[in-house]
Amino acid sequence: MMSIDVVITQKGLFKKTLPLQVILGSDLSYGSYDFGFRLNVGQRDEFELIAYLPNQIGRGFSVIWNPKEKHRIVLRALTPTCEEELRAFYGCIKRISEYWKCDLEVDGVPTTFSQFQAGLEDMIAFNEKALINMCQAILAGEHPSLTLFSAMWPMELGKQEAEQFLSNPKDFHQWLHDRQSLDVYYAAPMFYDTEDGIVGIYVLTEDCDSVFPNTPSVPFGIMDPHTNKALTCEQYRISLVSTTQNEVIGQLDYEEWLERMRSHPLEYYDGGHFRFAGLSLSKMQALLE
Repeated sequence: MMSIDVVITQKGLFKKTLPLQVILGSDLSYGSYDFGFRLNVGQRDEFELIAYLPNQIGRGFSVIWNPKEKHRIVLRALTPTCEEELRAFYGCIKRISEYWKCDLEVDGVPTTFSQFQAGLEDMIAFNEKALINMCQAILAGEHPSLTLFSAMWPMELGKQEAEQFLSNPKDFHQWLHDRQSLDVYYAAPMFYDTEDGIVGIYVLTEDCDSVFPNTPSVPFGIMDPHTNKALTCEQYRISLVSTTQNEVIGQLDYEEWLERMRSHPLEYYDGGHFRFAGLSLSKMQALLE
């Protein structure tokens, strides 16, 4: 997986700030990630936002920016992604170049805005080639699956997806949008330091359509505060939360919960996750018996 890194630097003695609307234009929306790389739509942190197309949700692109910034803005698009998102990324850069008097650097190399825009069709072709190469690597056994950090939450491209997209690359665009436009809770663990070591806790909420991982894991970038290294966790549990009773009604070991969930209708979501309809309080209580 690769990225396109763009740095735009404003020139001139009298510099001006860059309005958010210039970045977004008429088609883009934005949000910011929580610790599990789930997008909080309409929010941004102090220095960064994730721009995405709500009508063609892809992988989103990062914008390092704040309302007071007058010096430079940094944008990063991930590949492979959908063609519409690449066009929106190039359109965003075009709007900024028209609003600021500025210089452009792409992947560390200075270039002109006209040269950059002229390369859009080549980038679209490269984007499809990157997808094909990724699918071939999975089917060749180089990777069992690959995590694609995407606009709403991470997506897992497995063998089933690789076979489909290798035959029909355009299906990739629809897959990204369809999966990420679902009204579901994408589960990510919280971590607690206990007497038994680090424990990851997932939450299952009453009547909430959800997506859960086949194998629990630590989200990318979570650090161990004691060692300042990537967090490792070997114990995972799931807490069952009732909105009717407004309390946690019980807790199970994650593997035991998976085994008990086999009696419920489970739907394939992607190469690393499954989806299911929200469970009633009585069904959640039955899991604990």
